[in-house]
Amino acid sequence: MASGGMMEIGVTGMSRRRFLRLAGCGAALATWSGGCGRDERAGQRLGYSGPARHVILISLDTTRRDHFGCYGNPWIRTPRIDALASESILFEDYMTVAPTTLPSHASLFTGQYPHSHGTPRNGFVVNSQNVMLTEVFRDAGFHTAGFLGSFVLAGLFGFAQGFDYFEDDWGDFVGDPWDNRDRRSALSVTNAVIKYLETRSIPRNLFLFAHYFDPHAPHGPREPYERAYRADEAAESWLAELQGRGKDLRTRGLGRALRYAGEVSFMDEHVGRLMDYLKKRGILDESLLMVTSDHGENFLEHYHHWDHGFTVYQSTMHGVCTLRLPHADMAGTKVDQLFASIDLLPTIARYLELPVPEGIDGEAVDLSRDGIAFAPRVRFGQATKPYNRPETNLRWHNMLKARCLREGQMKYIQTPNKRTEELYDLAADPREREDLLKNPTPEIATATESLRQRLSAWAEAADPLESHYNLTKWKEAAQRLESLGYVE
Repeated sequence: MASGGMMEIGVTGMSRRRFLRLAGCGAALATWSGGCGRDERAGQRLGYSGPARHVILISLDTTRRDHFGCYGNPWIRTPRIDALASESILFEDYMTVAPTTLPSHASLFTGQYPHSHGTPRNGFVVNSQNVMLTEVFRDAGFHTAGFLGSFVLAGLFGFAQGFDYFEDDWGDFVGDPWDNRDRRSALSVTNAVIKYLETRSIPRNLFLFAHYFDPHAPHGPREPYERAYRADEAAESWLAELQGRGKDLRTRGLGRALRYAGEVSFMDEHVGRLMDYLKKRGILDESLLMVTSDHGENFLEHYHHWDHGFTVYQSTMHGVCTLRLPHADMAGTKVDQLFASIDLLPTIARYLELPVPEGIDGEAVDLSRDGIAFAPRVRFGQATKPYNRPETNLRWHNMLKARCLREGQMKYIQTPNKRTEELYDLAADPREREDLLKNPTPEIATATESLRQRLSAWAEAADPLESHYNLTKWKEAAQRLESLGYVE
């Protein structure tokens, strides 16, 4: 498998679990009337002719939902993604199921919780027995191309599965002084996608994945964004209220928060530049286009952390999610029901009339009619940190880490390694400041017992595919992950 170019991906030693899931896809393809699939006799893919000719997935790493005007932010300038959201279906209560990059993206691409797909945290390898979103598209006739902003999703960790072209090595780091071998800026990611599409004719069907990493630490936005929010009173007031710290804010991360905001605005500019190019090439209006964040970032709101991965509070689990249908159909639709990252694969597969792999944890939402009504759902999430030796002795590495259950606006949290539990009403307390279990009423105590049993049962049901920390180049991988802040 070659980084930064075309690759051929084969499967050997296929497990019964993977075989059954692929068999389900094959049966659906055989009976589907849209005319997609593989022509094994000719050794070529047939064209797909469903509701959207192309599919574009844009991932915003470490990006808080509350940093966009379309989600109500009053001071951060994100005009391009806000404009895109106005042409899209906007999911107002979107939840990631893991608050670090690789397991979150693996869940997005498999429709499964980490304790099913088996990738507990960054640095581990995604098991090839998983059926990935890219494989569903490739088998339907799409050319699949991916462009990374960070080493965390490199082919070394198995994430390249199903891609015809996967760019995880950016060579001489041209484009932006911010670039290095482990990450590249939004400017460079957009440039790479444009360069790739400029050098070839647009495939009949294209699946394009673009990963933007800028809001991840360390924060050093380029001008004019480095100074964009320095003297912004609205910003300081918003952040003080967000953290609940008032005058104490300036000594607790104001400068870092403003640099983070600058990175979001810089990224917004270059996502917009990609949108302009897709429109110019006639791709945009023929595409199903998704913008989502893999997780957020804690701004010292909980446990005085400025980080992600340790907790399952809304600051890291609440994300961005917009879906632009071809020709901006259903533009301006807002969905306030809970929708999780594991629901995205079945939702877009259903819209595109493609098969959904068997045994996934997510559920499809019907996008084919106005209103987008769907039944309330229960969703779970789990932290990936801290890293510690006991995790390697457990059936599932994250078993003792923080986890949560979302049902409607109620959120129940367990942290087994601290032997604590919390309960929040997100409708009344969206920032999770008032733990209802500190002074529980009899009704709260009764409800909590049910939540406790269900969350514990979900955790105990973990049946992860085998994964391992990448030992092929473990020392180099560890050093590169450490440069991104991922190794303790």
